[in-house]
Amino acid sequence: MEKTYTSSSTSPNGKYKDSVFTALFSSKESLFELYKVLHPEDTTVTINDIEQIALENVLLIRRYNDAAMGVRSKLLVLSEHQSTPNPNMPVRLLLYIAEEYEKIIKKNGETKALYSKRLITLPAPEFYVIYTGSEECGAYMHLSDAFPKEYKNNLFLQLNIKVIKDEDKHNILGGYIAFVKKAEKLRHTPGYTFTSALNEAVQWCREENILAGFMEERSDELMSLMMEEWNIEDALKYNREDAWEQGLEQGLEQGLEQGLERGRNEGMKDGMVYAYYEMNLKTNEIARKVNLTEAEVLEIIKKKNM
Repeated sequence: MEKTYTSSSTSPNGKYKDSVFTALFSSKESLFELYKVLHPEDTTVTINDIEQIALENVLLIRRYNDAAMGVRSKLLVLSEHQSTPNPNMPVRLLLYIAEEYEKIIKKNGETKALYSKRLITLPAPEFYVIYTGSEECGAYMHLSDAFPKEYKNNLFLQLNIKVIKDEDKHNILGGYIAFVKKAEKLRHTPGYTFTSALNEAVQWCREENILAGFMEERSDELMSLMMEEWNIEDALKYNREDAWEQGLEQGLEQGLEQGLERGRNEGMKDGMVYAYYEMNLKTNEIARKVNLTEAEVLEIIKKKNM
């Protein structure tokens, strides 16, 4: 029997909220479907070979948009891009895999073996980015792109990520990409509200038999998560310019770099409060979500309504 590898943590970090992406891939059954899409040649894999792996905050900032699983002697890591490719993803994944390997070595009691003649074994990594945006994005992303030009062909440290963009409605991964693209297109169509865009996208999925089981059982949750993502995205975008101006003003008093950074952070927090407020959440719930006091939340809302 092949050896499997997992880190010491196998449950999601409760500090982070699911996205649509991770809600979809939150079970061994869905991860099993996902693996078969990525490796159709592996005809002997079973659901018992799938191990869910929690991603810590190396990759995550506010919401889960990443998934990982161990499959026999492999470790697969998937991260989602939505509207814009992130060229720093190879660097982020480098930091993640180094930390994950360290946890595996400690769990297997092989820390001392690092300094012995015996070769320790590690799961082979595979990295994927799920891209649902409209901007141009290549088939692979490379860590070497972050190196100076004269070292682009560096052989000493390589990390490559496969970018998946195919809208194959007949499998779980392509179906997800098709749904997100449909919802985003409707969202930016004149005359559509967030709610009507999502309702039509969900109905389209049902008619096209896309993500059938998920749409049948968890469509309300999907709509709630997607609505929250859209509201936060728009609120942060709306407040970016205000945050920059606020940071510039503070920078004149505190030092430019420190002031700009503080302004950006405060603008982001204000944007999240506004987003939750637009979703009709109670102020005590908003305070808990953004780690503020209820009085601070009320003050931010008051500024919005002035």
